[in-house]
Amino acid sequence: MLDQDANGHSLLDRNLADIAEETLGKSVPASLILKEVGPYRILRLLGEGGMGVVYLAERTDLGTQVAVKVLRDAWVSPARRERFATEQRTLAQLNHPSIARLYDADILDDGTPWFVMEYVDGAPLTQYCRKLDCSVEQRIQLFRSVCQAVQHAHSHAVIHRDLKPSNILVKKDGSVRLLDFGIAKQLESLDLQVDQTMTGFRMMTPAYASPEQVRGDRVGISTDVYSLGVILYELLTGRLPFDLSGLTPVEAATVITEHESGKPSAAVTGNADSGENSRALSLGKTAWADLDGLCLSAMHKDPLRRYPSVEALIRDVDHYLSSEPLEARADSWQYRVNKFVRRHRRAVAATATSVMLMVGLVIFFTLRLAKARDTALDEATRTLHIQ
Repeated sequence: MLDQDANGHSLLDRNLADIAEETLGKSVPASLILKEVGPYRILRLLGEGGMGVVYLAERTDLGTQVAVKVLRDAWVSPARRERFATEQRTLAQLNHPSIARLYDADILDDGTPWFVMEYVDGAPLTQYCRKLDCSVEQRIQLFRSVCQAVQHAHSHAVIHRDLKPSNILVKKDGSVRLLDFGIAKQLESLDLQVDQTMTGFRMMTPAYASPEQVRGDRVGISTDVYSLGVILYELLTGRLPFDLSGLTPVEAATVITEHESGKPSAAVTGNADSGENSRALSLGKTAWADLDGLCLSAMHKDPLRRYPSVEALIRDVDHYLSSEPLEARADSWQYRVNKFVRRHRRAVAATATSVMLMVGLVIFFTLRLAKARDTALDEATRTLHIQ
């Protein structure tokens, strides 16, 4: 045991979901290699995780394609069945164009539960942006759509708790779909015991998990706000704020809870040679100051110092897109004047031109009047001398 611990392979340090996956086997059980589920004909396997197996299926009478999710190893634990049922109930109450919809649900003859949801033929958010070489503004517009979906879930008292690019697919038409509410929680049920919260964390991707999730503290709206901040950081820089590769869970937890992430602008500058998201390099200092403020305010270690809601984050995203002052930045008069000039560039230029023209005319006529006055005085002086 001491040798195993010294080598960093202690069973206690490993992810519970990974251990369960090894124990149960990585391949789909023969019992779940299905040909039909209710009125749906299975076409092919789309993917599988620690809890569910997802198939592409076709409804035989309508000819529409859907995604069928089946609970794998339903016999293992009542808690797994309850999480599966919770995901069904969560999807059933969410009706938003950027959230994959629930269509149907039932159980197999052997008692295995399944449900049917919208099939999304798309690419993960970051992969989509990389493939199409999206501009910074396009990335932020996509991010805004994700925020709207999360805000809709929050308005129904649902916290996603597992926001990451692989759970956000972008279709060919540029619309986004938020997926996988497998470990989502209702706000009223978030006051959990620490061990329950930590179990939820082990099922998540640590790189996008908030510090309070790592510590096993109570989670809430601010938890999703933090994950959105990490996603925005990755969209802007092409990298994560913390490199957790090769770290043990304990080391990764220390980094997430104690280390401060650098500014996205610094990450882009340091990653310039890779060619990743090269368009971001062309942004000016003012734009990057705003983007730094957006990311770092959403990703603050203290939940009370983050954006108080996703709605507040959306407001600042809109402020950025409209060249308006951000709520997350210091409200100095120089900053507000600069944003006003950028927002009303044409009007300011026209006004400045008019003012300069008026000043020029005033100076011109003032000089003419002064010259006329001087001429009149000279004439008066000469007249007095002649007399």
